[in-house]
Amino acid sequence: MATACFDIICATSCTDALPAVDFDICNPQVHFGQISDVYLTNIGYPLLDETNPVEIAARLALPVGNPAKLVNLFVIGSKGAAEATIIDMSKARKVTGNKNHTVTFRIDEVSDVNYNFMRALECNRTLLIYYKTFGGKWYGGNEGIPASILMNHIIPEDAGALETIEGTLTWKSKFHPCRTDYALQGSGS
Repeated sequence: MATACFDIICATSCTDALPAVDFDICNPQVHFGQISDVYLTNIGYPLLDETNPVEIAARLALPVGNPAKLVNLFVIGSKGAAEATIIDMSKARKVTGNKNHTVTFRIDEVSDVNYNFMRALECNRTLLIYYKTFGGKWYGGNEGIPASILMNHIIPEDAGALETIEGTLTWKSKFHPCRTDYALQGSGS
């Protein structure tokens, strides 16, 4: 299984070297916000190589009804800081358990198909999720993130405002998800 992700190995002693960092005073590397896409598939159907544009395009092109289909939601979304429980230990040490991660998103195309998609996901399913920023960063690695999804339909009071479907993806993990460049960035997908 190819992947751009590597496993995090936690330090085993106080003398283990710190991981590398990368700063550049003259040419800082920055990434702008907004989650633009959420990708969903069924548990048991992870990607083989999240860096392979042919695989991602093929999974997106699978027909509706194929359990391996990768469904792409066009969204405006964000991921806030993960919530963690910090546990005090002896000798003023602290440990952090699994964190609660949350991605919130809004869909502004509330077609009948998208509305019924939302309704079908009200069955409390856990799915494999991936998400992508507008700037082209892909999160979830090959394995995807097993997450719960909650979606709600919002009808605004203002007759000139859009109806939306608002959603929340939640999962528990000690680590943030793997990140790489989106294999289809710039291809219109």
